[in-house]
Amino acid sequence: MSDNNVNKERLSIISKQELEDLEKNVKFFKTKSGSRLAFHEYGDPDGHPIFFYHGTGSHVHGMLLHKPAIEHGFRIIAPDRPGVAKSDFRKGWTIIEYAHDIAALADSLGISTFGAIGISGGGPSLMASAFAIPEKLNCVIDLACAMPLYSDPNIVKQLGAADRFYAKIGSKLPLGLFQIPFSVLGILQKLLKSPKSFIKMFASSLCDADKTIFARADFQYLFLRDFQELFRHGSKGPAYDAQTVYKDWGFNLSDIKIHIEVFQGTADLFVPMKFSEYLKKTAKNVRLNLAKDQGHFYNIAYGYQLLSKVKELFY
Repeated sequence: MSDNNVNKERLSIISKQELEDLEKNVKFFKTKSGSRLAFHEYGDPDGHPIFFYHGTGSHVHGMLLHKPAIEHGFRIIAPDRPGVAKSDFRKGWTIIEYAHDIAALADSLGISTFGAIGISGGGPSLMASAFAIPEKLNCVIDLACAMPLYSDPNIVKQLGAADRFYAKIGSKLPLGLFQIPFSVLGILQKLLKSPKSFIKMFASSLCDADKTIFARADFQYLFLRDFQELFRHGSKGPAYDAQTVYKDWGFNLSDIKIHIEVFQGTADLFVPMKFSEYLKKTAKNVRLNLAKDQGHFYNIAYGYQLLSKVKELFY
């Protein structure tokens, strides 16, 4: 997917009405611990199953793969991690536990093996699955995922202002204190009713290519709705989920043996190139697919091209 001509590609961004229609179809799975994981399904119900590991947000971005998944024959299953959106919060949950929750959810749906696609803050849980349940996975797709690099000041200074702030405090503060500044995002999504006003907070993390995507009213609405779902039950669950990115993951990337395909925009400011390069250098079997001058949201905004490539590579 290097050097693609965006003008010739098809956007997979959905309308406000399409989003709200898909949002109604929530399902629940009871985990071994007794808590409930909420999940949505998109695409072709008879297609190849792929689990979507959301970023520091909720399942909503997974909706951008709905129509491409219908066209290319994929069934997208998008669970929300504990405490996010309608999923129950579970004190002390770990990303390894979550990987086994995903495996159990797949079993309950009659799915023996499946693909895994993760984006951004979904990096810890995606890599945990690659580490802990590789026998369940038939492909691992990393869409510019976060990596355990937030203790490196040279890496952190490459982030946008908002991401840089949360990265600096995320690994240092206990949850109760981190929850306070993190809850600002939850407060603002309630106060700023205009999606256009809300996304201005993220301006420092937008490269030119991402600014073009964010200029669309339908994407602005989707981005705001993502945060509305994230904070549906307050800030404790989302703050804990965000801290999983910054704190120790409980395993080494060098112990991951399964093949990983990484799709990265070279101009990404949310998760800069250094993160994907680190994964390639550290894990055993990684290939980088670079989109020149593109940003963080390129691969899901152009979901038809992404799933076409996934189908070509794995199915």
